[in-house]
Amino acid sequence: MLQYAAHESSIESVQQQPYLALYALNWGRMGDLGYVASIDDKSHTGAAWLRLWLGEEKGFGYVNDEIPELAIAVLPDYRGQGIGTKLLRHILGTAKINYPAVSLSVQANNPVVRLYERTGFMKVPGSEVVNRAGEVSFNIVYEFVRS
Repeated sequence: MLQYAAHESSIESVQQQPYLALYALNWGRMGDLGYVASIDDKSHTGAAWLRLWLGEEKGFGYVNDEIPELAIAVLPDYRGQGIGTKLLRHILGTAKINYPAVSLSVQANNPVVRLYERTGFMKVPGSEVVNRAGEVSFNIVYEFVRS
């Protein structure tokens, strides 16, 4: 799923880029949380996961040490069916128990930006960068309301 979340052509391409591989390396450490969507026990259609960056490690959507970064992907054949929305709602519902917010980096021209905006994510001012694909990306944050 990291291949699709990172918009890469192959898993080999992901593995050859250490900064991308960090999103899955040593999975299961403190702060890692994820869900997989499937249509049966063998066919995974999407995934959403959080990684809390520790020490000097920082992901593209890093905001601060207390806010985990979200990565989410749905296989191309299953997009537009609500799978990503369900994954997003599920992981946010779980994350609000332990974290003040969730962040991620998104390409400005990615249609999923509308889903994040509808959900309540807000753009981090001044976070625009030219990404590794030569496109503009920016960070967005979903802050949990505390009572």
